Amino acid sequence: MNLWTTWLFITLNLLISTNGLVRTSYGNWNLERIGDGNTPSFLIDESKNQFLLDGLPFRYISGSIHYFRIPRERWEERLGKVRALGFNAIQYYIPWNAHELEEGNHDFSGILDFAEFSSMAFHKYNLWTILRIGPYICGEWENGGLPAWLLNKNVTKQRSSDPVFTREVEKWFETLLPRVKPLLRKNGGPVLMLQIENEYGSYGVCDKQYLRFLRDLTRAHVGDDVLLFTTDGASEKLLKCGTVEGVFPTVDFGPTDNKKDIESYFQIQRKYAPNAPFVNSEYYPGWLVLWGQKRQDLPSPQTIINGAQTMYSLGASMNFYMIHGGTNFGFWNGAETEAPCISSYDYDAPISEAGDVTAKYLEIRKWIKGLTDWTTPPLDVQGNSPKARYGKIKMRLAHSNGNSNGNGFMGDFTDPGDCVDSERPLSFEKMKHFLGLIAYQSKINSCGNLTIPSFGDFVYVYLNGKYIDTLTRRYYNLTRSSVILGGCRNDGEDRLFLLVENQGRQTFETINDRKGILSEVYLNGEAVHFWTQCGIKLPIQSEESQDYNRKAMKKILRNKLSKDNQKQGVFVGVLEVEAAADTWLDTTGWGKGIAIVNGRNLGRYWPTEGPQMTLYIPAEYLKVGDNLVMMVELEGATDACTSTTACVADFIDHPIFHFGK
Repeated sequence: MNLWTTWLFITLNLLISTNGLVRTSYGNWNLERIGDGNTPSFLIDESKNQFLLDGLPFRYISGSIHYFRIPRERWEERLGKVRALGFNAIQYYIPWNAHELEEGNHDFSGILDFAEFSSMAFHKYNLWTILRIGPYICGEWENGGLPAWLLNKNVTKQRSSDPVFTREVEKWFETLLPRVKPLLRKNGGPVLMLQIENEYGSYGVCDKQYLRFLRDLTRAHVGDDVLLFTTDGASEKLLKCGTVEGVFPTVDFGPTDNKKDIESYFQIQRKYAPNAPFVNSEYYPGWLVLWGQKRQDLPSPQTIINGAQTMYSLGASMNFYMIHGGTNFGFWNGAETEAPCISSYDYDAPISEAGDVTAKYLEIRKWIKGLTDWTTPPLDVQGNSPKARYGKIKMRLAHSNGNSNGNGFMGDFTDPGDCVDSERPLSFEKMKHFLGLIAYQSKINSCGNLTIPSFGDFVYVYLNGKYIDTLTRRYYNLTRSSVILGGCRNDGEDRLFLLVENQGRQTFETINDRKGILSEVYLNGEAVHFWTQCGIKLPIQSEESQDYNRKAMKKILRNKLSKDNQKQGVFVGVLEVEAAADTWLDTTGWGKGIAIVNGRNLGRYWPTEGPQMTLYIPAEYLKVGDNLVMMVELEGATDACTSTTACVADFIDHPIFHFGK
């Protein structure tokens, strides 16, 4: 044993078994390999309450940045701005449902290639990765990252030791962790440690058997010489249920000017990790936004810096959640108990949704630059990307949402295999159409009081192709579940058409948040039977460009555009671009719906509810020449459709959020 190995042995103050393994509270490491000074490793020095990276003392200042919320073409730009701050690591979740939207079909390509994301961060910018593997992630993401098809599995309790749930987690980890393993530090990669679950202490189940299952399953795939950790709110109650033996517990809390509060938070962590470093895994420089939110209370830049300085003075490692939020493209926004999350995940983060440097960013960079003992100094900051104001274009009605004939909405956006006949309505989950919209239609014999006791989340009611009203499950309480139908012909051929929208499954606490029509549909107290339901096929991933979607767009353009002033339906227009640049679609004057540009789903708009008024369009989503714009208007455009022949969409060079006072 050389002098370096001897010194490491003394400082670690650990027992060495006969086979040369170092046994710590959080795993087993080969001391001979670590002590040679050349072998990659990451572990905790329990004698000095510090991390050791490749045998040397280490701590990190990292930022959360989600590969799945950023256009693939912008990864390098956004990562470069994280490094320019002076950070030395990034942190991100892996959303199971994005990688396995349909059971058994896995996707790790394009925007979902997390291995390339971490490799780019490491090789281009020397940024380490703190990886959060789930299976549950929260993150204000659809269903907290859990696949919706789990709701078809008769799971008694998700995120528990229910054998039905754990069997599916085993299958997922068998696919995921072999992709993670080459990235681990011990294998020369950038991933330092792995978080299992997420804020489990807040879940209220306190199933230690489940946490042990995740710990043992992860170690079986990656080895017991990889540091695993948990994250929970900084309270004893939360740590009591969120931690498990052999896994390093960390805490999360937001900015404060009160040093004693921060010290007390870390002392709570130390009670559960007496020989480990202080870590705040989620330090919040901003916060999420919900539809209908009227105000946003955020910490000042100075409070953010004061809290960070206190943590740094205590020797802590910290992660800024979020350093860059990005966008909930497609249908991937989640929902809280109060309301769904907006399409933007800007989070008021130091790096804006469009990747721009903010005043908050510059203050953090200035603080890090002043740390005399920090070994990763800030770099020159890249400039912000160009922005363009393209102006207004005409949007013409292609067809009504309630038109169920072959040339209408269902004809353009469904295949025969997307439709199912049944006596009673089927949910999104039973249809295996998990996101977006499903159209339900039936024939009725008379008009009257239409009631749907249980549904999720919005039901747009049409009779004989005419929009009647919207039923809502707003804020997850039924605020309107019935409507009066009038004007029937009473010949048995009146068509009832219900377009149902999934506005995003709840992320916290995770519940069995099923979508679609979840009960009988009653007309004057009698159940309506014999339904045809069709999954509406719209782009799901932000970079999706399937042949089917392109054909559907072309089919719409071949249709004779309506001059009707009806304000619900599919509207199309052409944006002419001479030079592609970032822009925003201003939805002011529209009602509620979904916007798609060149087959890329920008997300949901809802300006009548707010506060988000604009949808971000990266330059890479545009092309020189004609760009096809489609807006699926669900509730009815107002001021945007003052003309009798066309509506208007406006493309501006900045985002707009309207918060009340």
